[in-house]
Amino acid sequence: MKASYTLPLSIIMLILPIIPALIDSFPGFLGTSLIDLIIAMYVIITEKPWAGDIKTAISTLYFTGLSTVADSIGVFLALPYHPVKFAIITIIFSIPFIYNLFLVLKPILPSIIKKDILYVGNGFFAFSLVLIIGAIIGRVFITRFYVLLPLYTGFLILAIIALFYFRKK
Repeated sequence: MKASYTLPLSIIMLILPIIPALIDSFPGFLGTSLIDLIIAMYVIITEKPWAGDIKTAISTLYFTGLSTVADSIGVFLALPYHPVKFAIITIIFSIPFIYNLFLVLKPILPSIIKKDILYVGNGFFAFSLVLIIGAIIGRVFITRFYVLLPLYTGFLILAIIALFYFRKK
């Protein structure tokens, strides 16, 4: 894609879903998000990120990410009205972004994720990782406070154990 097309296309893709969500027009949001998706899919089909070139995959990731961000801002602006319909559209239309993210991360992740990453920060990365996993499990699956208390306490103890285990001597 030519560099002179990138800025105007980015502005158009960003503004399209935001305006209908701001004025609470679900059909308008659906239509403009669909136009956004079509533009992102056109960029994906013309650039062919699956061919193995990481620069092309990053370029298409930009446009699909821009489409997803614009839809997410639209959901945020529609929060006072009825965000469920807006959110469903955003989740469905973010599938190309997830696909492109997978294409970008596939060659990068094996070199990044090693056993040594748990030793980063003298064990504090492992500590934080265990705490975040516990927080996600508690927030997603459990709603009662008296069940959350032992869960969070257990994950805090596991995080401290991970901190001591991965601490360099």
